Amino acid sequence: MAGSVIGLLKQGLRIIGVVAALLLLTGSHVTAHSDFEGSEPADGSVINELLDSVVLNFAVPVLSEGASVIAVGADSGVVTEGVVTEISGTSWRASFIPALQGEVVRVAFAFRAEDGHLVEAEVLFDLTAATTTSIETSTTIVIGDVEVGDVVPAGGTPSATATTSTTPLVTQGEAAGDSNEVQVVEVPPASDVFSLNDGVNHVARLTQNVLGFALVGGVYFALYLWRRGELLPAPRLIGAMAAVLGVASFAEIATIAGQLDISVSDALTHTLGRSALMTLCASLLFVIAAASVVTGQVTSRSAFRLLMLVPSLGIVGAPAFDGHAVTKGPRIAHALSDIVHMGSAMIWVGAVLGLALVARVDEASLTEVARRTAKALAGTVVVVAVSGVAMTLMILDGFSSLTDSTWGRILIVKLVVVGAAGVIGAVHHWRVVPHLELIGSRRSFRRSVALECVVLFAVIATSSWLVVAMP
Repeated sequence: MAGSVIGLLKQGLRIIGVVAALLLLTGSHVTAHSDFEGSEPADGSVINELLDSVVLNFAVPVLSEGASVIAVGADSGVVTEGVVTEISGTSWRASFIPALQGEVVRVAFAFRAEDGHLVEAEVLFDLTAATTTSIETSTTIVIGDVEVGDVVPAGGTPSATATTSTTPLVTQGEAAGDSNEVQVVEVPPASDVFSLNDGVNHVARLTQNVLGFALVGGVYFALYLWRRGELLPAPRLIGAMAAVLGVASFAEIATIAGQLDISVSDALTHTLGRSALMTLCASLLFVIAAASVVTGQVTSRSAFRLLMLVPSLGIVGAPAFDGHAVTKGPRIAHALSDIVHMGSAMIWVGAVLGLALVARVDEASLTEVARRTAKALAGTVVVVAVSGVAMTLMILDGFSSLTDSTWGRILIVKLVVVGAAGVIGAVHHWRVVPHLELIGSRRSFRRSVALECVVLFAVIATSSWLVVAMP
């Protein structure tokens, strides 16, 4: 029976994988344009005069740090960088010197929203009719009472001589070398400029989530579900994991500095760096706690629990200062829902990882620990589901976003994977754990727990991706 259950679970996971891939690869392609409301002049406008500025309007507040706006001539490929100034948190003006003219121009831009996701898009303007064939510059030689910059009228003061030079205006850009040569600089799209930092940021965030879930959930499992004699199983391993967690959180801070074009010290105090900073501090406290166990400085179980409480709360609460929890829905309600969701999810992950460990190193206690864990997880999984639904309702603008946006499709994938983990957990609870004493059941239990670990890792990965995706 156990073998058939495992086979059925594997078949179900294959189907889930296919469905998840289809959800991600199909549907309308919606990018960060969802947060771009439009430009002034409007996208696609035909303009008969020089264009020296463009106003960009967003649906959410964006940051000035790291903002990039460039105008690229469609025919010439010449690039003009825009100077960005704030009109309001959601409206920004990009000014161009010299003014744009003479061809179809693509204006591409990238800004960071307050929750850290990249808002990028481009608009097109037809400036073909706004053509100046030459630029005239004059140099006035001061003679007598005539001052530099005075206009010399036709037939005016003979004591002033005006010399005029004409430079053909081919496109927008700076002259290089000879005055008749225009420097053409190819600038990659904003998404390419930001892609390296974003990629490192996503890896750092995923590493933090995996280690954070394992640390907090694992410590909870060891103290309250496994209940071994020692204060902390494998304290050196816990300390090493906490150290890697600290490195990952610092790496995220460094990538935030690169994304916003600010120093690392400034990134530490920036709103986008608060979550990573909390995780960094919590990881250091975890290292200290593990070291105190190794060196024997803490021997009381109650004192150790208090010592572990602060860093655990720091890791659980850090996501409430990041991502959509900052920008979507009622701030306090969303933050509290996020904390409850993360805490209960960490208990779930830690329990499954702990059961996998107990099944291999403490088989004598497996039945008792598994039954105790099954009772604890029954309520925990319900809390994960309810808090997750609450946050989803705070973030979604409408249920159409589930299929019309990248965020929605990732959320559907996450829900499918969480459902798979829940099914495996239900099989453990009602079919496997009550029969652990039967011959062969423990081998099947180890296999199914390992399978649930893999599925929960997929949940963590999609959650890390979901935080910075566009709703």
